[in-house]
Amino acid sequence: MHSDTQAGIEAALRCRLTPITHDQGPHKNTHYKGATADNTALFVKVIDDHPSYYTAEIRAQHHLQASGIPTPHLVDHGVLDDKRRWLAYKWHELKPFAPSPDHIARAGRLLGDLHAATSEIQDDQLRRYADVCELIADKIALIARFDPPLSDRVQKISDRLFTHGHTTVSGGTVCLLHGDMGWRNLHMDHRDQMWLLDFEHAAIGHPLLDFAKLWDRELHAPEDREAFLRGYSQSEAGRVGHNEIDAVRLWAAAGIFPYARPREDHDFERHAYAILDRLEHLG
Repeated sequence: MHSDTQAGIEAALRCRLTPITHDQGPHKNTHYKGATADNTALFVKVIDDHPSYYTAEIRAQHHLQASGIPTPHLVDHGVLDDKRRWLAYKWHELKPFAPSPDHIARAGRLLGDLHAATSEIQDDQLRRYADVCELIADKIALIARFDPPLSDRVQKISDRLFTHGHTTVSGGTVCLLHGDMGWRNLHMDHRDQMWLLDFEHAAIGHPLLDFAKLWDRELHAPEDREAFLRGYSQSEAGRVGHNEIDAVRLWAAAGIFPYARPREDHDFERHAYAILDRLEHLG
């Protein structure tokens, strides 16, 4: 028996849908596969947590159309009720990203191409991040409400990064940010072309913000970091250095504590503390 969600989307698209069962654990969104009357294969994603994710995907697709970035084409979308929204993309047979040295370099190039193609983007419907210094200051203020010693620790790291000239990242160019850059959002097609998926967290801001999660989540090995930077530098986005990335790493780590502490997500907190440890031991 169809769920109300599935039936509503089927009525809008005028086609039958089949739920997709994932082998790699639970997903936060519900997914379907279908085909239109003209045999266009579809991948349908249902978003039922944050309406902003739905808007981000739609606006990102608008800007990606002329970018040349390989990403599935948005065929249709709609709202079922106050909580449930859906997006229908053209289906592509893709396989998961395998992080070989060559693929990691190509991933860096793809991210650089995205940033270069959307430089100085303007869009009032997308979230716009403030200057990196301000972003860190905001996180420090939040942490101070529940853990003043931790707030002081993050402030000291920030002072060293900025006041002592360790990094110069501030203001400057903005672009379309993927918002959740990582291996799970990269796939390959049968021609070995790399695709970038899932723009739920798309926003506008400094290009290096897309390095924040990636650096300490997927790029642990020095050789992987260098491969990614090498690929990024081959795009028109240009070169970036480790020093500049350290600033957005601090922002990412500081942002974990206000989220994880009230949820008692101790594993996530340990990840953030580990990043602080690494930043404190930089030369």
